Amino acid sequence: MTMIYIKIDGYSTNIYRSLMQYTVRAAALATGVSGDRIRTWERRYGVPSPARSSTGRRMYEEIDLAIIRRMVALVDSGLSAVSAAKAVHEEAAQSIVHAERAPAVDPLVMTLVDSAATMDEWALIQRLDAAERSLGIQAAVEQVALPALVEAGRRWERSDITVAAEHILTEVIRSWLAVHSRALPSPAPGAAAVLVACPEDERHDLGALSLALLLRQAGLRVAYLGADVPTTALVDAVRTRSFDALCLSITGVSSLPVARIALSALLSAGGGMRLYIGGQGVTRASNAEVEVLPAVRLPASVAAAADFIAAQLQGTRGLIAT
Repeated sequence: MTMIYIKIDGYSTNIYRSLMQYTVRAAALATGVSGDRIRTWERRYGVPSPARSSTGRRMYEEIDLAIIRRMVALVDSGLSAVSAAKAVHEEAAQSIVHAERAPAVDPLVMTLVDSAATMDEWALIQRLDAAERSLGIQAAVEQVALPALVEAGRRWERSDITVAAEHILTEVIRSWLAVHSRALPSPAPGAAAVLVACPEDERHDLGALSLALLLRQAGLRVAYLGADVPTTALVDAVRTRSFDALCLSITGVSSLPVARIALSALLSAGGGMRLYIGGQGVTRASNAEVEVLPAVRLPASVAAAADFIAAQLQGTRGLIAT
């Protein structure tokens, strides 16, 4: 199996992993460039060059968003649009680097996805439990459960597994995370309180659920709201109870605009809590896109993110919630 990696002035992606696709409206929201301007650049300069759906709709991938952002940066620096497009084409030609082998997938991950492919729920549970016994819960989440979801996505893209297989894997992992959360002891009196959620329209929440588990394991008091939480509901939650921190998780760059709205509303709600944002959508976003968010950017690793939050919050409740 090979991957082609592309890097354009700090933005990188690879063709094989281009699982996320965006309509022109979503691409406009993700990049801050109007849909009309994106279509004009494509028509006049061939930048970007999105794929088309079976119905003829433009479908943009992460590399297309990187190209749009690069065009904006070059035009803002004083280049004409035609010169910027020429530069982007040249950079892309120079940066489509040699094909290289994909990193080897852990055998534990492979067997887990194999069990999903055969719809063997019991084997999935047994293998997740075995990973926890041998590695500990933090490493089992970070090195086995979450990578299995990524590997399942890769196989689905190659038509090697079905949507049903992805669903059974997702739901077994969800249940497994919940079981381990319930098995943890109650947090100590006075433990810092953290609210974990995904913003409105963000429906992929296993990263957030994993973070909630690891924060509980670290001794924090966690309230988990799940996926697709309206901004008004987030504000209601922090007005109902005092939290020391709130963590938003997003998987797509297209979720950044609504996350920004939610974070701004939470900031206005007051309470003195820390605001964090993380997930694959944040990892893939440009620094400029993340720096405008009124929140601390979490490490890409869910284990590192949990450790980071715990280190900041433990023993400091009286100092933060003012």
